[in-house]
Amino acid sequence: MGGIKDRLGDLSWLGDAYADQGWFEVGEETVPPLSADEANATIAQRLKDTAWAVAEDDLTITRGQRADWMAFRQALRNIPLQPGFPTTIVWPAEPA
Repeated sequence: MGGIKDRLGDLSWLGDAYADQGWFEVGEETVPPLSADEANATIAQRLKDTAWAVAEDDLTITRGQRADWMAFRQALRNIPLQPGFPTTIVWPAEPA
C-alpha cells in the first residue's frame, strides 16, 4: 500500500483517462466569522442550554461546580465586550 501512497501526487499511473482531471489541492477549511446577531444568538442558546447548572433546586452538583458554571455563564455574557467581537471570539470552555 505504501507504493500507492507514494504515487497519489502523480495521477498519471491511472492512465491517460485520469491523467488530467483538474485535480487541485484543497487548503484548510476556513469558517467565516459570525455576524453580531449570529454570535448573540449562539450566546443566548448556550445560556439557555446551561440554565440547569445554576438552578438552586438542582442537587446533583456541588456548590463548587455551580460556581464554575456561573463563571462560565458570565464569561458567555462578556463575549460581546471582547476586542474584535464579533469577528474574533474566544469562546470559554465549559466546566468539566
